[in-house]
Amino acid sequence: MASPELFDVLEIEPQTLWMRTSRAPHFRVRPEVTGHLRRLPGRKLIHSVGTPVGGTVRPDPEQLVLLRQMVDDVDAPWVSDHLSYNQTPEFATGFFLPPRQTAAGLETVCASIDALKRALPVPIAVETGVNYLRPRPDELADGAFVAAVVERADCGLLLDMHNAFANALNGRQPVDDFLAELPLERVHELHLAGGMELDGFWLDAHSGAIPDPLFAVCESLVPKLPNLRAIVFEIFPSFVPLVGLELVREQVERLHSLWGMRSVDVVPPPRPFVLRVECDDGNEALPPDAWERALGELVIGRASSDGAAAQMANDPGVRIVQGLIHEFRASMVVGVLRLTSRLLMLALGPQAFRVILDDYWATTPPQLYASQEAEAFAEHLARLELGVPHLADVLAFERAITATLVDEKTRVATFSVEPVPLLRALAEGRLPETPPRPGRYEIELTPDGPSALDVERAELEAAFPYH
Repeated sequence: MASPELFDVLEIEPQTLWMRTSRAPHFRVRPEVTGHLRRLPGRKLIHSVGTPVGGTVRPDPEQLVLLRQMVDDVDAPWVSDHLSYNQTPEFATGFFLPPRQTAAGLETVCASIDALKRALPVPIAVETGVNYLRPRPDELADGAFVAAVVERADCGLLLDMHNAFANALNGRQPVDDFLAELPLERVHELHLAGGMELDGFWLDAHSGAIPDPLFAVCESLVPKLPNLRAIVFEIFPSFVPLVGLELVREQVERLHSLWGMRSVDVVPPPRPFVLRVECDDGNEALPPDAWERALGELVIGRASSDGAAAQMANDPGVRIVQGLIHEFRASMVVGVLRLTSRLLMLALGPQAFRVILDDYWATTPPQLYASQEAEAFAEHLARLELGVPHLADVLAFERAITATLVDEKTRVATFSVEPVPLLRALAEGRLPETPPRPGRYEIELTPDGPSALDVERAELEAAFPYH
C-alpha cells in the first residue's frame, strides 16, 4: 500500500473478493485474502455491493452469512449497502438503479433494511445513490425520500456527496435542498469522488479528483455532522494509472483536512417525521415491482410491452444508463477473458469486437458476477463460429482457468499449437510473429498455478500470469 500513513480506514467491498460457484455453497471465500486484509493498517469498514436495499428482491441469505463472517473477521463497526436495486425476480440489471420513491417504495426499502439488520450484528447504513433519470411528479424529492427511509428504518446514512453533486448537475434536486431535508445526525460516513461529462450528463465515474465546488460544499457540511465517523475517497483502479498515485495522495490529504473540520458539539434539532406523497399524473398506482421490471428492461435493452416502460422510454437518462451497463459488462468480459479479447481485437479489429459485444448485449441479459458474465460471453462466442485462428484454444484455456479458480479442481487445457509463444504474444498485445508449431500440447491448471511438460513453470507464468 502506497503512503500507508495517510490511510486511517480501509473500506472493503466483500463480494468482489468472493468466487461465485455453480452449486451450494454458491460462494467461496479465500481465507488468505481475508487474512491479508485483516493485516493491513487502519480500521476496516464493510461496504457491501451485493445486498442492495432499494428493490423488492431481498438480500441473499448466503451472502448475509458471509457478510456476518467478514464483519467478525475484520471487526467492522458497521455495514453499508446501496439505496438502489440491481436485479428483479426475473433478471439482473448489471447496474445500480434508483428505487421507486413513493410510499410503497419506502415500505419495500425498509423491509430490505430490516432483513439486513436482523442478519448482521452491527449497525446498518444506506448509501445515497446516483439517479440519471428526470424527476417525476409522482415521486418524493430525493432528500425527502432518503430522510423517510433512514428515519422509518432507524438506520444510519452513508452520504455519497458526489452522487448528490451529479444528481444536481443532471437536473435533479439542488445539493443545498437535498441536504436540508436530511437528518444529518444519522450520517456515519461520507463518500467523495471525481466524475466526468458525457453527452450532457455528469457521470459518477470515480475517475479522478474531487471537484472544487463539491469540496467547498463539504467544508460547510462536515461541521454539521456530529456522528461522522469516516470519510472515504473513491476511485476505480483503472483510472489510477491515468491520473497517477500523486493525485490519489493529494485527494486523501484533502480528506484529512475535511476530517479536521468536524465538530462533535453540534446537535441538530430533532426533525419531525412527515411523509407526503403528492401525485398529479395518475402514476402513483405503479408499484415498486412494476417500476423495477420496466426500468430494468429498458436499460438492458429488452423489448417490453409494459406501459410503464413506454412511459419512461424517452427519458434521456435511460440511454446513458444503457451505455454504462454495456461498458461495465465489457470490463467484466475483458477482465476475465483477457487473452481471448485481445486475440479478437488483434485479428478482427476493435470495431468488429465491439459489434460482437453489441450482439451479445442484445441476446443475453447481464450477469451479477464477472465469472458468470465471461462464461455467458464464451458460450456466445462458441455459437458464432468466427474462424479466428487459435480462438478455440485460447478461449477453452481461459474458461478452464476461471473454472479452476472457482472450484479449485485441477484441469488440463489442450492446444493444437505450441502454447507458450502464442500466450506470450497475446500477453504482450500482439499476434505471434511466426505461426506457432502445430501438435498436441497440454497445460495442467491447478489452484496453485499452471504447469506443462518440457516448459519451465517460470516461463509459462511469464507468458500468462495465472492470478
